Amino acid sequence: MKNLEADRMARISNVVRQGFLLGDTTEQIARKVRGHANRGYQDSALQVSRLNAISITKTALGHMASVSRDHFASANSDIVKGKRWISTLDKRTTPECMIRDQLMYTMDNKPIGHKIPYLQDPGKLHFCCRSTEVLVLKSEKELGFDIRDIPNSSRASMDGQIPSEVNYSDWLRSQKPERQDEILVKLVPRSCVTDTDKGEYMTLEQLKQINSEVFRRAGL
Repeated sequence: MKNLEADRMARISNVVRQGFLLGDTTEQIARKVRGHANRGYQDSALQVSRLNAISITKTALGHMASVSRDHFASANSDIVKGKRWISTLDKRTTPECMIRDQLMYTMDNKPIGHKIPYLQDPGKLHFCCRSTEVLVLKSEKELGFDIRDIPNSSRASMDGQIPSEVNYSDWLRSQKPERQDEILVKLVPRSCVTDTDKGEYMTLEQLKQINSEVFRRAGL
């Protein structure tokens, strides 16, 4: 909280200092601190601090939820199989979270059935991370019960509920071309693609070195 207040004061001081050097009037400087009415005061120094506070709160809540899940899983290790990464299905999801959506990990963060490293907990992978995770219980058969498994449910997306097994990649493929372009163009530089088993970005030049024959046939 002390850092939040320090950030707030630093932003106001910077606005005042800049206004003084530019020769702004007191009213002009005050307007920069307060923001402009025709922009809904969203451009004010105070508004930026408010948004920072919201982001920090979301990050902290995500971290607390993760710690609680870990404690629960530790106390019920006999029935917990692992954990599944759940990313938000919308246009603001980061590449780091996109690639991890629906992937399974052991409780000590080892990949299950893939090679994408866990890195940090969902909610801590980056600032204001909106990803979360759910515990995956052992199936009835794994627990020694000869009964039918409970069918999968659904998960949320920006367009409503979809089958729970759909991951970000599947969801993105189902979107209209306009939305696909809006997401991919914003996240991936023109000269880069992501095509490694670790979810890392590679330049087209790196891909060309790996598979030069494909590029030769394409005349590139």
